Amino acid sequence: MIDPLTALSVASTAVSQIQQLLSAGRDASAAMSKFAGAVSDINYAAEKAKNPSVWKSLTGSAEAEAIEIFTAQKKVQEMRQQVETMIGYVYGEKGLTEYKEILRNVKKQRQDSVYRRQEIKETLLLWIVGILAFGSGGAGLAVLIYYLGQHQGKW
Repeated sequence: MIDPLTALSVASTAVSQIQQLLSAGRDASAAMSKFAGAVSDINYAAEKAKNPSVWKSLTGSAEAEAIEIFTAQKKVQEMRQQVETMIGYVYGEKGLTEYKEILRNVKKQRQDSVYRRQEIKETLLLWIVGILAFGSGGAGLAVLIYYLGQHQGKW
């Protein structure tokens, strides 16, 4: 997953490519796929922002991230309307239906692969940090007990 501003940049580039390709009468499916991926990334970031991980809430500014996501969602919404209008003019209602199907497929594919991998990485990192903190605390407690026992002459 990439951050919302990067995804917005990708979406903007893809919309420009779609416009150029459609006006030239060429196939714009690759650019549409890029746009769909960027839209999916922005929507995923919005979902993640609703329930941030412990790590994210400790390290980042929730307000700044919320503003970035909101801005990106609104701009992508405008871009989506532009793309749908262009596709409707060039390919008609059938082409628009096919485009929406592509969007659904890309979203599902990204959820199954990219986002799942990202969630696994985040969970693994959280577990590693937790285990290290627990181990460090246990070792510190053991050292404290040892020196306390040695100071009292118990061993």
